Amino acid sequence: MIVKRIVFAFIFVLLPFICLLAQKTVVWENPVIGYTSYNYISITKVELDEAKTSLYMSILFPSNAWFRISSQSFLETNGQRYAIMESDSIELDKESYTSLETWKKDFVLHFEPLPEDTKIFDFREGFDKDSYSFFYIHPQGYRGPESPVSVDFIEEHLEKDVFQGNMFSEQPATVHFKALNYKKGMNAEIEVLYFDITNPRSSNETKIYLDDEGCADFSCKIYYPMRLQFTMGRTIAIPRLAPGEDVTVWIDMLRDGNKVIGYKGYLAQLNKETDLFLAKYLGRMPKFAKLCKKIKTVDDIAVLHDSIMLAYQKSLKGITEISDYSKKKYIDYELRFFSIIAEKCDSLFHTQEFRNYVFRTRPECFYGDDVDVCLDFKDVASLFVGTEENGFGPDFCRFVYSMSELRSGIANHKPLIEDTNLSQLYDKVKREITESVNKRKDGLSENIHYMELTDVAPEKTLQFLLDRYKGKVIMLDMWATWCGPCLMGHQKMQPVKEELKNLDIVYIYVTSSTSPYEKWKEMTVDISGEHYYLSPEQFDALAKHYNSGGSVPVYVIYNKEGEGVYQSLGFSAVEPLKAGLLKALK
Repeated sequence: MIVKRIVFAFIFVLLPFICLLAQKTVVWENPVIGYTSYNYISITKVELDEAKTSLYMSILFPSNAWFRISSQSFLETNGQRYAIMESDSIELDKESYTSLETWKKDFVLHFEPLPEDTKIFDFREGFDKDSYSFFYIHPQGYRGPESPVSVDFIEEHLEKDVFQGNMFSEQPATVHFKALNYKKGMNAEIEVLYFDITNPRSSNETKIYLDDEGCADFSCKIYYPMRLQFTMGRTIAIPRLAPGEDVTVWIDMLRDGNKVIGYKGYLAQLNKETDLFLAKYLGRMPKFAKLCKKIKTVDDIAVLHDSIMLAYQKSLKGITEISDYSKKKYIDYELRFFSIIAEKCDSLFHTQEFRNYVFRTRPECFYGDDVDVCLDFKDVASLFVGTEENGFGPDFCRFVYSMSELRSGIANHKPLIEDTNLSQLYDKVKREITESVNKRKDGLSENIHYMELTDVAPEKTLQFLLDRYKGKVIMLDMWATWCGPCLMGHQKMQPVKEELKNLDIVYIYVTSSTSPYEKWKEMTVDISGEHYYLSPEQFDALAKHYNSGGSVPVYVIYNKEGEGVYQSLGFSAVEPLKAGLLKALK
């Protein structure tokens, strides 16, 4: 009897601990998110127990920015949905704000409990394009099922898997995207960056979206063989293309990190080799950027170039899974260090001695048959202006530099371009630019202004604006049509402008060619004030004056004497702007 009592007492004491063990919480620290279009929100921890599933989340966004989580949010796994129950640190369906000091906000969302054996799930606010959605959330180390890859995709590439030499053509190049493990409602966004040789002052950034089947096509005129860059979260695809050619990029939404699994079509094999090289061998390559700091003479440049070439060739020796052609292309790509020299040794870069070195050697890292032209190329292209150097490379450089001037409104004489196709392209683009500028200047209302370099020099842009509205309080707003905070600022400021409409204030809005002209003109109708479409140089001069780094929006307020009384980068609230205007009026 005594023994039984002892046993029962022992069980009674252990019962709470047994219950605790039965309700043990499973914790995923820093879980992996397969895909989300909201990279500024992270899930730092997932807790799964019998009572609930908790997502510990953190948002990092500009100071005092607002966000909202819907009470309709749910988790989904194996076709089943688990509704949100409550939240900590934020209210569902209400606006929450990031910290003024840290730009962060931490919060926790509690959902109905997922099955204890859950290894992967989605978090969704809903099915709208702008709703917060996180797909394929899983613990570190979890490996999902292998993705089925179409048989005709494996190892398929064209017989002529090399660039067809120097060419210029207006036939567009096309990239097809196909996503495996794609879910309806992902609304996956891909940022595109490419270089248009006829518009070298524009970064040509655009966005495309995968459809409900996980497919999308992108076409553009590149005129010349080069690489295009596509970014989706951490995924980067940089396929080589030529005018009139196309390539299919296969991506797997379930893969961690880079989701590109291969290519099909033009240069598929070379693109696969490039991906393999970047993933497996890039870390072995010698670094040379710091060596540029030691350059004192042009001879130092020549010695450095030769030593880097040898070091790269040595590093690549013995790698058999990558063709010699791909190795050569990678060396050409990595050795384009003239823009670094221009930055570190600006005075040496502009000497005649350096020009002679370039003209004498013309190393292939300067321009090859598939040059990956970047914005820094304009600096190097300037070396050939006014020279009579012959050949494709100098032709190409003079063309790019002249296009840059034409786009800025500088009327120039046609440079020496011996290549027939390139020469004809120059004539055509110049006619189109001239017609476009004349059209833009015609029919504008009195408060809409299109400015060129021939109108106002970059360094005089600010003074021009201050002088034009002398004696008035000025609020200068630097913005862009694609900038969300800029548009929010316009909307929030409208009631203030209405309240102060009888006071002596002029609102000046300036943008540049990063905003599509027609879109800009359309949007100005709903924004009262004076609007200026500046050349890139004029806009950059203002950005440099205000130390904005090119970011928008920028707000600056001047009193009637032309003295600055307020300046801010980014939009957080309308009250400081109103206070700045009232201060300027005193």
